[in-house]
Amino acid sequence: MNAAGAVIFSLALIFAVACGEPGSRLTGQEPRQVAGMVVEVVARDIDEVETLRIRDSAGKVWTFTTEGYAGFTPAHLREHQLFGDAVTVTYQERDRLEGLVLVASLIAD
Repeated sequence: MNAAGAVIFSLALIFAVACGEPGSRLTGQEPRQVAGMVVEVVARDIDEVETLRIRDSAGKVWTFTTEGYAGFTPAHLREHQLFGDAVTVTYQERDRLEGLVLVASLIAD
C-alpha cells in the first residue's frame, strides 16, 4: 500500500470509529455505573457479550448490550453468575431506532 492509500485507509477508519453504529447516538450523558449480581448473559461470540442483565441492591434489573469487548468474556460473566460475585458496569445511554439502549463500555469485578 502506498502512502496515499495508507492515509485514505486511516481516515476512513477514524471516520468509521467516530461515527459509531448507524442509527445510534449518545444521549449527551457522561458514562454512569451500576453494580449488581449477574442475572443473565447472552454471548455474541466467544469474546463479546450481546446482552447482560444484572440485579442491583434495590432489586432493579438492568439490561445492557455492548459494542465490542467490554472487559469480560461471556464465560467469565457466567462464572460471576454461578458464584454470586457482583460486577460493576460502566455504561452510556444510546438513542437507537428501537429506543433507548444501555451500552456497557466496561465490565469489572
